[in-house]
Amino acid sequence: MSNEENMIKEALYYQRGISGKEAEKELLILERRELSEKEIEEFIKKWGGSYSSLFCYRLSESFFYPEGGGQPCDRGSIAGAELLFVEEKDGELWQYTEADFPEGAKVLCKFDTDFRRWQSENHSAEHIFSGLVTQHFPYKNSGFHMECFGGNPHMTVDFDGEFSEKELEELEQGVNAVIRQNLPVREIYLEGEEENTSSERKEGNISFRQKKALEGDIRIIEIPEVDSCACCGTHVSFTGEIGVFTILSYEKHRKGCRLTMLAGELAFLALEKKLKLLSGFAQSLSRPWTEIPEAFRSLQEKIFEKEEEKRGILEAGIRLLEEKILKELKERRKEIKTLFLGSPLQDSCFSYYGKNSYLFLYLSDLGMKDLQKICDRLRLSLPLSLICLGKKEEGFSVVAGSKEEDMRAFGKLLGEKLSFRGGGQKEMIQGSTGVGFREMNAFIERIL
Repeated sequence: MSNEENMIKEALYYQRGISGKEAEKELLILERRELSEKEIEEFIKKWGGSYSSLFCYRLSESFFYPEGGGQPCDRGSIAGAELLFVEEKDGELWQYTEADFPEGAKVLCKFDTDFRRWQSENHSAEHIFSGLVTQHFPYKNSGFHMECFGGNPHMTVDFDGEFSEKELEELEQGVNAVIRQNLPVREIYLEGEEENTSSERKEGNISFRQKKALEGDIRIIEIPEVDSCACCGTHVSFTGEIGVFTILSYEKHRKGCRLTMLAGELAFLALEKKLKLLSGFAQSLSRPWTEIPEAFRSLQEKIFEKEEEKRGILEAGIRLLEEKILKELKERRKEIKTLFLGSPLQDSCFSYYGKNSYLFLYLSDLGMKDLQKICDRLRLSLPLSLICLGKKEEGFSVVAGSKEEDMRAFGKLLGEKLSFRGGGQKEMIQGSTGVGFREMNAFIERIL
């Protein structure tokens, strides 16, 4: 996380271990400003919500933590009104609420101690992780974001390189080892430094990471023998306060990777929930949770066997259907040019309806992949265009194919008459339509 310019060394939001009444303070409103309609629209577009009016205030002390560098601002209240956002502009903090207070008024300010603690636990854990990466890999931290509120708390960290599964496991274990050592998390301030654009920097005996060019006063967060990094975020006092750290997921991202992780109380709650789910899954399998991988492999094998069986049945069904249609076509007199097979489609397991040079197949239990397989197979052997329909909650899945006809033109016709949405190539198209059987049969009778 990068340091913001002109951070205030004595800011109240840097005080650690705050709880109870310490998390509230009566402050003076030094300046008040009402946002214009255009500013409110921009605020809503960026942060969500719905507001008819918004006000921002400059308070007598730096009490609330401002958004910056990947860490969201504090949650809290001003005189009972919800704190919507906190930002720093030109070295001054501005607090946003819907409530209107006059300049010079004294207001009771409170911040959410749990939310502040969650952010501090996760931010310190991210420093440990990034510090270990810097020690053992030639990668740089290229992005950081935290979300410690809502139903899916997490933080994401981007690196300009990739890790193996074993390396991630070792890094996760390394972070938890540092947490157990209960090392101090120190603040160091460098005053009035000139701009430096390198990702690593040394001032006197102090060497530290930085993610962008910094100038002015610099705040450094140091964890002895683990990490030293320029940072404006909130942190715990000792690594032991974090408790636990876990990597939630890993994915390739741009030219490197993105790690989703969690630490502290939020990680403990997430791991507890995961363990309960695993225990419930194990109980349903009548196996101890330690044997879940083996049980899962067994289930996968059974599913594969069922899929193989299903594919065999499908192949046999396609052959029978092909034979039946070809036989029926052959039995018809050659002088009858109008094709008519089956009867109007019905909501049953299988039905077919053909007219002119089109054959509609309704296959209620099959998904899109199976429909594509059937259509691709039969369109090559049948002297007509084929439209395979599958069941959806509303309407049909549609796959249409032909050996001769350009089905993209047919798709356009479906779009005009049946609100078909989809696409494909000349030989075969796929998509869906929301109409029912009555509309589909009427389309066949009227158009074809």
